[in-house]
Amino acid sequence: MNAPTCNILALGLLLAASPVHAQQRDPSIAPRCIGSSAFSCRQTLHDKFMSYAIDTFGPRALFVPLFPASYFMAFPPDRYPRDWRKGLPALGRNCADQFAAQVSLQTARFATSAILHEDPRYHHSASKHPLLRAGHALAYSFVDKSDSGHGQIAWSNFVGAAASGYVGRLYLPAGFNDVSHADTNMAIRFGVLAGRNVAEEFAPELSRLTRKLHFKNIHLLPEWWTTLDR
Repeated sequence: MNAPTCNILALGLLLAASPVHAQQRDPSIAPRCIGSSAFSCRQTLHDKFMSYAIDTFGPRALFVPLFPASYFMAFPPDRYPRDWRKGLPALGRNCADQFAAQVSLQTARFATSAILHEDPRYHHSASKHPLLRAGHALAYSFVDKSDSGHGQIAWSNFVGAAASGYVGRLYLPAGFNDVSHADTNMAIRFGVLAGRNVAEEFAPELSRLTRKLHFKNIHLLPEWWTTLDR
């Protein structure tokens, strides 16, 4: 199985870890401008940093890299070196690779949004039509909003995807650290961002589905996986 196929699986796994809130917020708690754009307030640099810290080093962020890393171990790409596919040291290398890509993505997004005064939060569509909502979510990966609420190119997404895709050139084994693989990884990471927007857009429906399936009642997922105090 080739590297792009593995990366596509990693995309699906990362989308499953998107910050979809399965529980309702307590209305008595004063909202902060961190995380989802459900609250119409302008983020300060501190708010952006806290969102960055949660998304990059929070419980889910530390746990999620294990899934694509395990897949690389079970179905390694052609000509993948033995020390990257056999044993615990190989699992550690693959987990570190996924975590490095994640940290590069989020750090670059945070720095870019801070410098360019970009609001990195997702803003939901005003439409109720599913296709229009999905189109809005995908388009928001390319054009988002500034801190003042004006539309602008989503530079943080482009810079973040590039940083995430190319960081592997520093340490991946020969044959997997070339520009071609970096470009593929960059495209996949940008797809992850687009997929997270779609997940965020349809979070209310997904939340109702989890309640209907009684996921919350039987505790299939730990609370920190489905909701964060953000």
